[in-house]
Amino acid sequence: MYQGDMIEFFTGSKIDGQAYSAMRKELLEDPRFGGLAPKFFRRCRDTGSLWSYAKSVDSSWEPRRKFIRDEFEPLLSLLETGWSGPKAAMPGPYDTNAWTGIQGSIQQTKAIKTLIPVAQATIQVLIDHLERPSHNGGPPLDEVQGAIEQLRSLHRALGQLLDAADEGKLTSEVRNGLLPEIARYGKRAARALKDDPVPYALTALLLAISTACGAPGVGGYLGMVAMSMKKKD
Repeated sequence: MYQGDMIEFFTGSKIDGQAYSAMRKELLEDPRFGGLAPKFFRRCRDTGSLWSYAKSVDSSWEPRRKFIRDEFEPLLSLLETGWSGPKAAMPGPYDTNAWTGIQGSIQQTKAIKTLIPVAQATIQVLIDHLERPSHNGGPPLDEVQGAIEQLRSLHRALGQLLDAADEGKLTSEVRNGLLPEIARYGKRAARALKDDPVPYALTALLLAISTACGAPGVGGYLGMVAMSMKKKD
């Protein structure tokens, strides 16, 4: 019943605040449940914080339903065995990405909000560096100018990804559309600047960011680019 109530709430239905408090208290404090209550109950003390949490899980209903079922599964499995008496709690929280290597929506959103602003700041520093006049006062070389344009496009695409994460609209369609675009701009900029030591450092940063944001294939490609760069003295 509690699982059903949470599925309905996470997909737009209302729940009485007192009923939620009673549910939360029972699941967290009754020793028969062995400490296996879904962990979001401890974090969300009222329906307001619970709804904010629900929106952070995913913007679509079905992923939210799956999330609730997955969260209740350890507890339901325990209860269905018919054991009596208090049960030992699990030694700690476990995320599937700890053993599958695949990030969930929440982990990916956190990674994007944390790392993308760092990437944008780094890209802007690189653009400023490349736009400086050469030692003879001349304009940037054609390949450098092309790299600057790619870096600006990369900066904009990263901004769109960050906006989607901030607005809770980081759907699979958005990720599948933006991540390949980000990869293209990154590769083009890296190729244009393959002999410059500053882009070498940027490529290493993009490797870490792309992997953290759930695109290890892009990260692997950028890693190979970084390793093959020939830095001039």
